[in-house]
Formats: sequence, structure tokens, C-alpha cells
Amino acid sequence: MGVDASRFDLAGATALVTGASRGIGRAIALGLAAVGADVAGIARTETALSELGGEVRALGRGFLAVPADVRDPEAGESAVERAWGWRGRIDILVNAAGVIVRSDPPGVTLEEFDLVFDTNVRGTFFLTQAVGARMLEAGGGSIVTVASLAGEVVTGAAVTYQASKAALVQMTRALAVRWAPTVRVNAVGPGYVRTSLNSAWLDEPDNLRYVTERTPLGRVGTPEDVVGAVVFLASPASAFVTGQHLLVDGGWSAQ
Repeated sequence: MGVDASRFDLAGATALVTGASRGIGRAIALGLAAVGADVAGIARTETALSELGGEVRALGRGFLAVPADVRDPEAGESAVERAWGWRGRIDILVNAAGVIVRSDPPGVTLEEFDLVFDTNVRGTFFLTQAVGARMLEAGGGSIVTVASLAGEVVTGAAVTYQASKAALVQMTRALAVRWAPTVRVNAVGPGYVRTSLNSAWLDEPDNLRYVTERTPLGRVGTPEDVVGAVVFLASPASAFVTGQHLLVDGGWSAQ
């Protein structure tokens, strides 16, 4: 029996993507649209969302810009309500919003810690809760959170970032058990992927060497490298997959 390619087809689905205006989130929004999904995008920058919307519509899909700061649970709830009302449902949620602050103990300030955890953990949790409650009532859905290789193994990333991503991994596993069999909950764990958050860091020769020498595929990832894993986890092709953290790390974790 051959592979049923239609199981990767998201035609008719509605996806909500946070952090959609740049980097991995932007690539995911475009990737989901390319396989048929209409996309609602959440980000703080309305101009960037407008540009993304033009590209999504050029692929023949619908787009809804939802300017919001996911650090604010009330704003997140309002964003979810607006996105749900757009098509009457959300079939796929992708949590891609995140920040990194490059300070380490003993020099981390309370403000830096709160920024990282309010964005990466608190905001993601409450937005996921808002969407998940509606998915449970509607009878189904798939949630994919962008965690990190740094949530599983120690890397050169900031300690607060690594701790926040580890929290997302365990959140994913716990919600997958709580919400089964109605809602599937998974995560992807990118290794070092070049985005606006880390380009300056990767441009330092010692840092780039650190990454490439520890990555069996011998290069830094791109946002597009993450898209296939998300499409798989969002689609019916992964109907028997939940509670997983799929690493997209160029082989780093295999060593």
C-alpha cells in the first residue's frame, strides 16, 4: 500500500499561528497555507502581519491578522475569540511566539526572567488553554508548540531560555494526556536555527563553530527546515501521534 498523500493535505482547515510575523512562526504560517490551510496570525507588529497576509493570499488561502501581545492573557483570550469567530473554528494551533534574553546566572535580573517566562511559558499556556477549551467542545484539533532542542539537552543558549523551553515540553506531554483522545498536543524542537533572535550571536565565528561542529549535518538550520515537522504534526498523517517532542536539530541530540 502506497503513501496516502492526502493525509498531509490541510485544505479547508483553519490554523492559528502565534509569533507569525517573523522567523520560524512566519515560515510555519506560509507552510500551512501552502498545503491548504487558512491562517490567522498573531504578532505584536501589525505591519509585518499585513505583509505576511499578502503572501498567504498569494497562495490562494485566507488570512486574518490578529495584532496581540501573547504575554497578556486577556489579550490572548480576545485574540483567540476573534480568530475562532473568523471561520467558526480553529483546527490547528501553532505556538511559535518566543523570546531569548542573553544573560546568564548570576547576572539575570527579575525583569529579564519575567520577560522570558511571561512570553515563552505563561503566554503560551493561557493561549493554548483558551484554544484547547474550544477544541474540546468542538470535538477535535491539533496543537503544536515550538519548543527547542534546549528543552531536552544543555546547549549554549541562555539558562532562562532553556528552562522555559523545558517547561513547554512537559506542558505538551501533560496536556496530551489530559486532552486525549479529542485534542492532540505535540511539540517540535528546533536545534540552532538562524532567525532575527540569534543572527548576531551566530555571526560570531566562535559561536558558529560551536554550532556547526556539534551538528552532524554540519550547518545551522533555517526556519523552513522546521515547517515539514509542523505540517506532519498538524495533519491527519500524525493521527496516532500525541505527547511528542519531535527534534529538528540536524542530528545534535543523536550524539
